[in-house]
Parts: sequence; C-alpha cells; structure tokens
Amino acid sequence: MNLYPRRRPPRGSSRRPSRRPALTAAGLSAVLLALCAACTSGSAAAPTTPATGPVTLRPQYVALAETVAAHGAQAWVEADLIKAWVTGPERYASALDAVVTLADRKGVAGVKIADELGYEDGTDAATVLAFLTATTRALHDRLPGRKVVVDFIVPELGCLSWSGVPETAAGAASAQGRRLCGAAEVARNPAVALTAVDGYIAKGGLDIVDLSAGLRSDTEYAGWGTTRDAAMAAAWDEASRRWGTDVRLQARKALAHSGPYDGTKESAEADVHTYVDIPLQHGAHAVDIWTWSQPYKGGTYTLTDPQLAPNHLTRALLERRRRGVELWTHMTPSSLQVGLEQDVASAVSIFSGVLVASGTG
Repeated sequence: MNLYPRRRPPRGSSRRPSRRPALTAAGLSAVLLALCAACTSGSAAAPTTPATGPVTLRPQYVALAETVAAHGAQAWVEADLIKAWVTGPERYASALDAVVTLADRKGVAGVKIADELGYEDGTDAATVLAFLTATTRALHDRLPGRKVVVDFIVPELGCLSWSGVPETAAGAASAQGRRLCGAAEVARNPAVALTAVDGYIAKGGLDIVDLSAGLRSDTEYAGWGTTRDAAMAAAWDEASRRWGTDVRLQARKALAHSGPYDGTKESAEADVHTYVDIPLQHGAHAVDIWTWSQPYKGGTYTLTDPQLAPNHLTRALLERRRRGVELWTHMTPSSLQVGLEQDVASAVSIFSGVLVASGTG
C-alpha cells in the first residue's frame, strides 16, 4: 500500500520539470533565513545574511571526483549539510555553494546531503523537514538533472514493532518485547520514527534514500523466535510498501574493518547475504557499503586488506558486481591506501557508484 500519491515519474524517466521559478541569490537568502528559524535543536544564533563570493575548492577533492568519473563510475558528492544548517544561514550557504560547485561537473550524478539524518544528531522532525525542503529545492534548481540523496537509520524497522508485522518474521509471543523495543527507539530518536520518515519522503523533495533497518543482535532475535535474515526481509518489505513508489530505496551497511579482514569465507558470505542480497530481493535498488578507507576510532577502516589486497569480503562483493548488482562506497582523498589512480581503479572494479567527500567539514 502506498501511503502517499506518486510525486515522481516512473523510474528511468528524467526528473519532473519544476513548476517553481528558479531560486535567485536573493530568493535563496530569503528561504534560508525563513526556514532556518526552525533550526531550534542545537543551532547557534543565525547570521542575518548568507555568505557570498567566489568558491575555492581544494584540488584533491576535485581530482577524486573527476578520477572516479574518468574510470567509468558515477561520482556522488557527499556532504553533511545538516551541521551547516543548524549553525546558521551564512555557514549553510557557504557549504551549499561549495557542494554545488564540486557537483556541477561531468560525471557527477548528484549529492548526498546528510549522514544518518535525525539519528543522534540533536535535530527534531521539524528541523529535519525544513532542512530537506530547502536543500532539495536549492539543489534541484541549481543542479538540474542531478539527484539528491540522504541516508536514514530507522530503528523501528529492526525492532519489528510496526503494526501489521508478519508473524512469519516474529512470533506472536514476542509482540510485547518488539513493541517495547520500538517505543524505546522512538523515545531515543523521535526524528527517525517511521511516521517522521513518512513525512520526509512525502514532503522533503528527496530522490534517493539510503536506508539502514537498524537490525538488532542475533541474540535478541533468537529471543523473539526469529533471525536477522527474517527480520531484514520483513523490514525491507515494510520500507518498500511505505516508500518504494515515492523514492528510490537503497540499502546501506558498514562492513569496513580495521587491519586485515578477520572473518571467514562463510562469515563474509553470510554478511553479504543479509545486507546485500536480502534488501535487493525485497525492494532495494542498490546497496551502499561503508567505506573504502576512513580513519575511525583510532584506526583506519577499509574494505580491502592493507594496500588494496583482496579478502573474503571484497571477493563476495565483487561476485555480486559480476552478477549485475549495483554497489556504492565512500572515498575521501585524505585517506587513500596507495594513491589516487590505484585506489580508484580498485574501488570501481567492485563499486559502480562512489560517494566522494566534499571537503566542506
């Protein structure tokens, strides 16, 4: 069942023509000043005017985007613009200008505007919706034909707590535990409650949503009489039912590791089955795998083994690519394992989409 009327043409067609006039610089300033008044969670006092002036991009970020495109993959500029939004219109306008300048080049398919939006970031639903409305409008006007992506983690899906969850995914005896799980997650992060995400997708102007179902532990699922694979299938069926006709849905999962991969061929296959195969079988169009190489928690997390060496995980992902599965990953020029050309060539052998860091902070 589709909760909202179709807002976009069928997949594969071009983006619908806008009936709104393109934003002028003055118009964008007015929109930012008006909508950023909604940024009440964690925002600093808003400056009175957005930043103006020429944009200077760091050359290594331009080089990465252009190299990805030159190797035949789609580049997507990635920025966490919600941080700039809650700081105020001047910072937001400056970051947005930089993102637009980087994205406005051949081979760049669109922009990802936030990471795990609404989840443990201090925002509320009103702030998130105001941010999405302003940002998608600005990007669609300034980058015609490019798509706007956001990613969400929606823990209620992993809790199997929505009304009508099939008993094949979670037995009736576990209903109270699942409801308590969902209620606790909504209380902790109300901005990514299912009903809040319904509103963002209905009104926020998004083209693509990278979705994490927020799966629970194997032990918790066993206590409910189910498994993570059954939970993933049920979660993606619900996501597809609610949102699949309004946006392009993609799955997302962090599978990077510090140092050499310590799993077995069997564990790699099990993870790729849960986080890649099952979402694709239940409505996802692609899967975003974090991350090619990124400093994290005092180490460097990668998908390959050090120096681009393959492992059981990358072999499992490469096998999916050979079957025609669309996979994305993330790259930043500040964390390359060998060098620009070598890293990009290795990455695009597995991933047809690469989210390129924008360098906007």
